[in-house]
Amino acid sequence: MYEAVKKKAGMVLGVVAMVGAGVGQAQNASAIELILNGDFEAGTFASWTVTDLAGSSGSWFLDVPGSTIGGFSTLATPANGAFYAVTSQGGPGTHALEQTFIVPGVFSSVILTFDLFANDQSAGGLISNPAGLTHTAGPNQHARVDILSVGSSAFDTGAGVLFNVLAPFVDPNPDPNPFTSYAFDITGLVGGGGTFDLRFGQVDNQLFFNMGVDNVSISAVPEPSTILLLGSGLAGLVAWRIRKGRA
Repeated sequence: MYEAVKKKAGMVLGVVAMVGAGVGQAQNASAIELILNGDFEAGTFASWTVTDLAGSSGSWFLDVPGSTIGGFSTLATPANGAFYAVTSQGGPGTHALEQTFIVPGVFSSVILTFDLFANDQSAGGLISNPAGLTHTAGPNQHARVDILSVGSSAFDTGAGVLFNVLAPFVDPNPDPNPFTSYAFDITGLVGGGGTFDLRFGQVDNQLFFNMGVDNVSISAVPEPSTILLLGSGLAGLVAWRIRKGRA
């Protein structure tokens, strides 16, 4: 009897040790990637949704580095891979590129990164019409990046915007502009878990506009306390099973 109890006690210690090791590994593990096909290397818009406002000219396309888009040269050279997403048009339009992402639990760090350029061929520069993302309500020429609540319109710039990542802008330097790398800590917004939409939006009704996007990533590091709670629960379950076996 004593040997049986001793053997089971050893099993508990072994499980606890394994749980502890697992927790340590999880704390040091690489972050979880929440965006799919963020570098567009699938050669398609798989996992993304492209939406063009009714009456728009043009859309989002996949392009390759150093080419021309809509007749305009680009310096776009992705940090890796052969493709990037870019808008092109023959007339006024409004275009959105979105992906829904899920934060599956509590995370101690969630970082959004991407590469982006916004080439404005008009002489007027940035024009941000209060009407938002629409080419039908007077002069409007800009790009923007937002996190939206799920179910919001692809062109919502009101209540559906949970966080305006990049306010309406155009690259200020002479075209073509190279990619600029951006990074944002969005832990406070999404770290508690949930489902959200990431949107890259662009509107133009002054002249040609090319918005390029590549290397989109949302990197999430799990909350250690969540992992510890899970490990403690597993160890307690094993101990209960052993005590039950002694009864």
